[in-house]
Amino acid sequence: MKKYLYLYPLLLVMLGLTSCLDSDGDLDVTLYPYASLRSISFNDIMAKSTVTASDGSDSTVFRVVSGRDYPFEIDQANNLVYNADSLPMGSDITQVSINLSCDGIAYIYVDSLDSYEMAASTDSLDFTEPIRLLITSTDGTYSREYKVSLNVHTVDPNQLYWNKMATMPLTSSTSLRMMVKENTLYLFGCDADGVLSLATADVAAPAIWATKSLVNAPAAVNMNSITLFAGSFYFVADGKLYGSSDGETWENIPCDKTLITLFAASDKSNTMWAATDDSIVCASDVAAGFTAVQPLALNFPLYDISAIINPLRTNSNIDRYILIGRATPDVQSQPQLWGKLSTEEKWVEYQLPLGNPAKLCPQLTSLTIVPYDDKLYAIGGNGTSNGEAVDALSVIYVSRDNGLTWDASRKESLALPAEVAGIDAPFAAYADANGNIWLVTGGANGIVWRGRMNKLDI
Repeated sequence: MKKYLYLYPLLLVMLGLTSCLDSDGDLDVTLYPYASLRSISFNDIMAKSTVTASDGSDSTVFRVVSGRDYPFEIDQANNLVYNADSLPMGSDITQVSINLSCDGIAYIYVDSLDSYEMAASTDSLDFTEPIRLLITSTDGTYSREYKVSLNVHTVDPNQLYWNKMATMPLTSSTSLRMMVKENTLYLFGCDADGVLSLATADVAAPAIWATKSLVNAPAAVNMNSITLFAGSFYFVADGKLYGSSDGETWENIPCDKTLITLFAASDKSNTMWAATDDSIVCASDVAAGFTAVQPLALNFPLYDISAIINPLRTNSNIDRYILIGRATPDVQSQPQLWGKLSTEEKWVEYQLPLGNPAKLCPQLTSLTIVPYDDKLYAIGGNGTSNGEAVDALSVIYVSRDNGLTWDASRKESLALPAEVAGIDAPFAAYADANGNIWLVTGGANGIVWRGRMNKLDI
């Protein structure tokens, strides 16, 4: 037979209990038919987590989780008690002490080897399964049983998970480039003859893609130069500048300079940047032409380039421009790092660390840099890192210092989809403003993938 277990002494928990002495000095106690839980909380517990240092190494740390930060909700209609905000993953809920206030007397069922033991308010309770809390009225005529749950996140918030969204729509493309404009995904492709193609999908419905018919799109498009600026798309082909408001109908934009590539654009500063044979140039009004800013250095990135523009953490009014790519078409050449602040006119080379080749940006074909989770991720095709061979799309490299140093992620929680590892095919990657990473692998069996950090959904 199950026994009721006192959590608090009777005279301490009976709310509304009144007492007085009669003329003979006897204690007169009034009992009430009320039974309900007023409030409940838990005391501090410990949580274990893994922290990644700036050098990429992991260490286990423990921290205190305060019950004040995770209040219980009491659903009186359904007799349920739970914390709406789940505790951090790794929280130890096997030894939890609680505090409660009630109308009536509180008991807790403690199940241990099919027996029941008395629990005091200082005892530790195991919340790996919900506990049963019984409140009985002081007159013994009424009772209510509550189910008390202590919820804990069961997934790693820093897990990058991937979902297949669709079959890649541009199967004949030998190079790909992706971006987002006004909640629409734009996937540009170029085949072996240099013919441009385009497919689009709604960000909210990425399983449905529409292939578009392009008008006036030239051949020999520099795919890496496709840029979105002031609501329009631009690219360079045979030294000439082309633009389109919808990505479908293109026109040649008269330009007094022969361009090699477009490499960065910012609507915030109203500037698009390009390179010629001998200069770095910029334009605020594309129709008005480009203005030379500085000579083009021999090691300025022109191939497999990725541009990242983010506000400074210390001043959101100032942006940091980062440009990573190769200065030559040689896929084995070391990627270069250049940058500037939005308050600065000229681009400068950022010095890579000396004497520590393991920290250099990997030398991968089709190197692509994606800004995500306050870091930079680098992925690419076949190549090398620190002199060792790297298979295509097999490793995510992470930089926590704006591209100066890089570490290969060895975590299962931070990896590309297992199915793409080793696929030597065209690909494109892009991080949108909604916390998604889009990865498109080409070829006959190409797939559109969407990646997302767990912590964005919990």
